[in-house]
Amino acid sequence: LASRIQGAAGNVLLVTGSLGPTESDLFTRFLAAVGGRHVEYDGLSEAPLREATRVAFGRDVVPNYDFASARTVVSFGADFLETWVSPVEYGRGFARSSGVDEEGEKAKFVFVGPRLSLTGQNADEWLPIPAGAEASVALAMASHIAGQGGNAGPYASVLAEHTPEAAARETGLDADKIREIADAFAASPSVAVGPGFAGHHQGATAANVAVHILNAVAGNIGSTVHLDSSVSSAAARPFSEMQSAIRNMEGGSVGVVMVRGVNPAHTLPAASGFREAFSGVPFKVSFASEPDETSAMADLILPDRHFLESWGDSSPRPGVFAVQQPVMQPVPHFDTRQAGDVLLNVAAAMGNPLGAESTYEHVRSRWTELHGRSGSGLGFEAWWKTALKAGAVTVGAPASQEAVALRAPDVALAFNRPEITGDKEFTLLVHPSSRLADGRHANRPWMQELPDPVSKLAWHSWVEMHPDAAEAHGLRRGDMVTVASDFGEVTLPLFTYPGIRQDTVAIAMGGGRSDSGRYANGYGVNPLDLLPAAVEQPSGALTLVATGVDVAGTGERYRMATIEGADTQHDRNIAPAIALSALGHSEEEDHSGEGGYGEEGGHGLEEMNLMGGFVPVETDGYAEDFPLPGSQYGDYGDPDTPRWAMAIDLDKCTGCSACVVACQSENNVAFVGEQQVAMGRDLAWIRIERYYEHVD
Repeated sequence: LASRIQGAAGNVLLVTGSLGPTESDLFTRFLAAVGGRHVEYDGLSEAPLREATRVAFGRDVVPNYDFASARTVVSFGADFLETWVSPVEYGRGFARSSGVDEEGEKAKFVFVGPRLSLTGQNADEWLPIPAGAEASVALAMASHIAGQGGNAGPYASVLAEHTPEAAARETGLDADKIREIADAFAASPSVAVGPGFAGHHQGATAANVAVHILNAVAGNIGSTVHLDSSVSSAAARPFSEMQSAIRNMEGGSVGVVMVRGVNPAHTLPAASGFREAFSGVPFKVSFASEPDETSAMADLILPDRHFLESWGDSSPRPGVFAVQQPVMQPVPHFDTRQAGDVLLNVAAAMGNPLGAESTYEHVRSRWTELHGRSGSGLGFEAWWKTALKAGAVTVGAPASQEAVALRAPDVALAFNRPEITGDKEFTLLVHPSSRLADGRHANRPWMQELPDPVSKLAWHSWVEMHPDAAEAHGLRRGDMVTVASDFGEVTLPLFTYPGIRQDTVAIAMGGGRSDSGRYANGYGVNPLDLLPAAVEQPSGALTLVATGVDVAGTGERYRMATIEGADTQHDRNIAPAIALSALGHSEEEDHSGEGGYGEEGGHGLEEMNLMGGFVPVETDGYAEDFPLPGSQYGDYGDPDTPRWAMAIDLDKCTGCSACVVACQSENNVAFVGEQQVAMGRDLAWIRIERYYEHVD
């Protein structure tokens, strides 16, 4: 590798995913020593959100959102419970606000978008707008709030044009409904987010600016939207940088290319030309920790260590630094080395030593500098041991959150609906999988067999279409269909889903792997092959909502791998759904009989006995009442002896399915594969059901 880099005469390209501060410093110093360029690329980038924050507030950051403090939440398509920015943190905050409190109240959640993701399924209300119309609704809400005294700053003239009536004409929504949601948004602590990956179209930056305007007019900046404690670890580099690197490789100006932590051969559209450009580079190096499509094209593979075997650090928030330390010895079978160690040795072999001999030493060196800024009275070794034990330290974090005012845009913004390429019948939504992301987790059988929380399908890909649209085309669930755009076509089974607009179809990323492993290869399709390599301006992001498609049946059927028994409860009292108003949100009105617990005509609280004929037994729900009469089978022991039980608060459960995988791991439950799941032979001990029920 050192010989090849010397021969490249400075024409070296390093492509990586998101890096921590120490790795970033190490790679920067290495490229400065040998001559080269670093491109940071991630298939799931928040570049439009970051650029919108810079345009609206002058802060080049990805904001952090406080869902726990909000009483009204509006998402313009962002799947913040699945893959958007910080889903674990946001899921925890959302559970706190959406759960019913002691006063019988909860936060109201409105989802605005063309398709209900898992996040959307948690909403109390869905506004099914056309793809790309997020800005119209956000500006209309902001316009209504500004008309009642909200400060729109330099965007006052923009809001004067984007009234609720204008948004109603563009989206088909009712103008009074937009005003109603805007009133609720302004009347209580609130937060708006979006549009997320499913809204990465040619107007993605403008749509994010529109949401920023809405939050600013409602007074949320500094309260539920934080720019000082931003999400500094979020992937937010633009695709345009990768596109420039592809052109350099095509032009022959790259002698050595090294790839670490990303798989652009799979996560970029075929139209991007990456595969052709990459194959033309004289010497290609992969630091992959497992086989992938990019490493399959490499001339040299230097297996990287797993993050659980490696040293490093991260900075999830400004002033917060977390140390990454190995939790296990490296598995000897794979003969791996950490990428940083390799580059340090290469630099030394070329006569350009970087000081440290290992990544561990480089981490300690960087944290020595951090210790000097910490103001700690401890010596470095004692402080270092404390940091290793705690896992993180705070150095120079912002003391308080500042309310930042809107500023006039310095780039051209178009808030109207963007054009979709191709004269086709349906708009195609390509979105990350909540299980497989962009395919990076596809070679994990636990994730493959975990049912998708929306469709309840496992292992294979599918295309979602509204039942009425499918019926109009003579199609039904399980039919094999061909989805064709101007850039490619894929064939996969059809899943009819009432949570998507009739003019839209959707396919999740993650499938179509060809050079990964036995649990990924050959399963599903890659929907990115249907997309153009279009760049959104001004953020430079890759557009995922960019093309129209036609859908045609092949005449064949596919036995889908699903755990779903039924979409509805068939009048069984399994998962009671009640009107939001029954929780005390409209005290002036009479809501008796709408489904409150204990009301006549309501669901009541009952427990299904698992023995003795599955007969429901009325109960107050106290732990000491169990086992209920009629279900005392087996050896329960002394009634006075404490018993083990698991309680799940369904008001706080978002359906993320983490408990399903945790149970499979903890209890060593086997996975059975696609064919066995299709025959109903899945072995999961926990199953999350999904029913469709209207409570109006």
